[in-house]
Amino acid sequence: MNFKLTILYALCFFIIAFPAFSNGLEIDELAIDRKTEYVFRLSNGDILTGTIYDRESDDKGYSLRIKTAIGTTIIYEEEIAEIRELKAYYRHSHRVYLLPTALPIKDDHFLGNYELGLFYAGAGISDFLSITAGRSVLPFALPNQQLSVANAKVSFHGIRFEDIPADIYFAVGGNLAFVNDNNRLIHYYANATYLGDKSSVTATLFYKAGSQDFAIVRLKNEYIEMNYPDGSFGMAFGLDTKFSSRNDLRFIGEIWNSNINQPTNSMILLGLRLAGTKFAADFGLAFFTEPMAVPFASFVWTPF
Repeated sequence: MNFKLTILYALCFFIIAFPAFSNGLEIDELAIDRKTEYVFRLSNGDILTGTIYDRESDDKGYSLRIKTAIGTTIIYEEEIAEIRELKAYYRHSHRVYLLPTALPIKDDHFLGNYELGLFYAGAGISDFLSITAGRSVLPFALPNQQLSVANAKVSFHGIRFEDIPADIYFAVGGNLAFVNDNNRLIHYYANATYLGDKSSVTATLFYKAGSQDFAIVRLKNEYIEMNYPDGSFGMAFGLDTKFSSRNDLRFIGEIWNSNINQPTNSMILLGLRLAGTKFAADFGLAFFTEPMAVPFASFVWTPF
């Protein structure tokens, strides 16, 4: 893995994502059924959530009469920066933190940065294929000691249940990672996501294949021994849930075990996500069985 391959990842991403630049829905696409909830982001930064009672036109242009939780208001087309259905307002359902869910990226293409040292990008092709790739730029590591990762996921249409307000999605995928240029890791996984009105729960089973059991990772002058047996099965669980009073603040949590034969190879992540339609920031703590706690953070930009 080298700098040229990193550039190739970026080019592939922009080729896929460039046609999808969008600011959501247009006024003539909105349903005036007094049932469908929309989120309106205004040019001055205000956010309104409500249903549409009527569409009108006057000397000032097109306007919408919106029913919100505190009353009815009128907003003009020129005042609107972005419109999205409330159920599509959250654009990060395809991932928890590290854990991919079974939902596809679709048109929620993103650019991100994990732990300030790993630049990452993701794009969706139609409503079934999701591709992500990243490369670290750690200042204390040489170019051949950086981390590189690529992931592909195929999502299947969800199963809807009439008795409960939720869907279940399924996906299969694989990822290739290089912990420096000499140590290759390959994983295959299958996961399922229960998607409710406010929360999603994901369960994943993954398998390590095609790489050596033992590796030595070098970070400048430091050497770290890594023992990860080939053929290991691991599990991960993720929770992403919205705080009831806010659309932009969520709790995220993950539980990882890299080898089910070794329960001590586990990690728990607990954090908060502040998310809008263009930007999201995650903050929290990762707890290891050693014991040790490490802060984590990520920043994701979804301008497309």
